[in-house]
Amino acid sequence: MLAACSGNDESKAKELVTNFYQMHQSARPSGALTLKGLITFRHFFSVPLFDLLKDVSVAEEARAAQTAGDPLPPLVEGDIFTANPGGASTFRILQCNMRERESECSVELIYSDAKLKAPSKWTDKVLLTRDARGWIIDNIQYAGGQAPMRSGNLQDTLRQLLKRDTAPLQ
Repeated sequence: MLAACSGNDESKAKELVTNFYQMHQSARPSGALTLKGLITFRHFFSVPLFDLLKDVSVAEEARAAQTAGDPLPPLVEGDIFTANPGGASTFRILQCNMRERESECSVELIYSDAKLKAPSKWTDKVLLTRDARGWIIDNIQYAGGQAPMRSGNLQDTLRQLLKRDTAPLQ
């Protein structure tokens, strides 16, 4: 019985991550999320992650309003949800390590376009937690690597942006 429950948990976690990346591919987010983007992605995120995304969005809007004549570079450049600011063209869930309250899914991401000789391939980890809705995304651990790849994680990156909202994230 316990094995059946954990198998069901894993399938629900994989379904959430799959739905997130499918939405990600159709929305192609770049920079701080707009209000529409926040609403589009809201149901995937934990309250703490959503609050950080919302705060960065508000900070970005405030920067734009204050510097209308001489705009500053954006707080967030590129796709904040992947290690590669260029985003990802395809994804594949490699595995999910399930625990009772927190779990993580390793996701292989590939970015390719006509300008690249070879596609970029990396693995980010999507960290999940539970709330009343079930499994939700609480953080993304970036793969790291050589520039322009990001290292660290999404929540820390958002906190850093809020602390020093004068320099762009690359």
